[in-house]
Amino acid sequence: MGDQNRKEEKATPSSSSQLKDQATTATKRASQISSHLENKNNGNPQPNTPRRRKKQPKKDALPSDWSDIRGQLATLRHLAATPDTTRTGYIRQKQAGKLWVRERVEQLLDPGSFREIGSATGTVEWKQLDALREEPKAFTPSNNVQGFGKLRGREVVFTADDFSLRAGHADGALWAKTTYLEKLAVALKLPMIKLVDGSSGGGSVSTIRSTGFSYVPPFHGMDSIMQQLNGGIPNLGAVLGPAIGLGAARVVSCHFSVMAADIGSLFNAGPRVVAGATFEEGLSFADLGGPGVHCANGTIDNLAANETEAFEQL
Repeated sequence: MGDQNRKEEKATPSSSSQLKDQATTATKRASQISSHLENKNNGNPQPNTPRRRKKQPKKDALPSDWSDIRGQLATLRHLAATPDTTRTGYIRQKQAGKLWVRERVEQLLDPGSFREIGSATGTVEWKQLDALREEPKAFTPSNNVQGFGKLRGREVVFTADDFSLRAGHADGALWAKTTYLEKLAVALKLPMIKLVDGSSGGGSVSTIRSTGFSYVPPFHGMDSIMQQLNGGIPNLGAVLGPAIGLGAARVVSCHFSVMAADIGSLFNAGPRVVAGATFEEGLSFADLGGPGVHCANGTIDNLAANETEAFEQL
C-alpha cells in the first residue's frame, strides 16, 4: 500500500501540469474563434486567411442559364415567321391570290392574342461554332401553324395549313400537329378553327383496292373530332385553297364550313387521278369541287367571296 501511495503522489504534479496546458490551449482556441467572429461581423476577413478565388468558367463551357438554347429557339421562331419570298411555293401562293399562312392567322385572330404551339417543329440546318456550340443556319418549318388565340374575345384553338410548303401535304408534320390540336380542343373544351389549304395524303386508289375502304372514317384522329361534334364543342372549317383528301375530310367533319369562292375547292383526288379513273380530262379544281359544286349540294355550308369574308363568317 505504501508503494502505491508514493506512485500516486509522484503522478499528481505531472497531471496538474497537463491540465494547465489543456486549459491554456482551450483559452487560445476560444480567443481565436472570438477574434474570427468579430472580424467577420465587422466585414473584415480573418488575418492570415487566404481568400478563395472564384473559379472562372472554362472558355468551352456551356452557359448555366441556357441562353444558348433560348437563343436558338428565338432564331428558329424568327425564321419561321419570316417568309422566304424566293421559294417557289411562296411565289405560287401569291400568284394564286392567296394569303400566306401567317398572314391568315394575323387577319383571323384578335390582335396580339396569337400563342403558337410547336413553333420550332421543322427541319433545321445547323452551323457548328465550336466543339459544343451550334446555331441554326437555315430552317424549314412544318407545313402547319397552330396554337391558341382569341376570336372576338373568345378563346379558341386553331390549325392553319401552309400550302407554300409541300402543298400542305399531310405526310409532313401537319397530320400529327392537327391531331394533337383536335385532342387539345376536347381536353380544354375550346372551339376548334381549321384553315384548310391542301393537307392531301394518306389513302390512295391502290390502298382502297387492297383494304376495301378509304381512310375515312377510320383514320387516326377522327375519334377526337367525333367527341367534339357530339360534345357540342364548336368545330369550324374554312376552305382557303384546294382541300384534298384528308383536308376535305377535316372540313366536312365540322359543325360549320365556309369556302372562299375565288380560291376554294374540295375533292378526294385531283384532276389527274380522276382522268385516270374516269377518262374525264381537262377538269379544273373548280370543275371538280369548286363553290358551284359543293355550296349547292350541301357539302359546304356557306359561300364567301374571298378569304376576308370567310374569316368574318367564322
